[in-house]
Amino acid sequence: MSIPVGAETAAVSVIWLIIAYFFHTLGELCVSPVGLSYVSKLAPVRLIGLMFGFWLLSSAVANFLGGVTGSYIDLINDYFGIAAFFLLFAMIPIVAGIVMFLINKILVKKMHGIK
Repeated sequence: MSIPVGAETAAVSVIWLIIAYFFHTLGELCVSPVGLSYVSKLAPVRLIGLMFGFWLLSSAVANFLGGVTGSYIDLINDYFGIAAFFLLFAMIPIVAGIVMFLINKILVKKMHGIK
């Protein structure tokens, strides 16, 4: 996909790009320290390095899958419209949040009192 074609497909105001970067950065600043802290608390001592590696690997896989999903913008736009493409990126985190909320008690029990 060339830049002019992409600009016609997904023309949005630059303010949305700035807002998106702001919230992505804010989310990373909130999630990363907490996640790494829990990894260090919950992992067995001899596996802490490996668990940190899995934490970072999961971030890399998520970035890769985001790129793969983003590559379908033309296909989704042709069949459903650009709003459906952005709705996809809104619904995935909402569903993930609901799943995490539902399994929260199970996860807390498995932590054996570690806070």
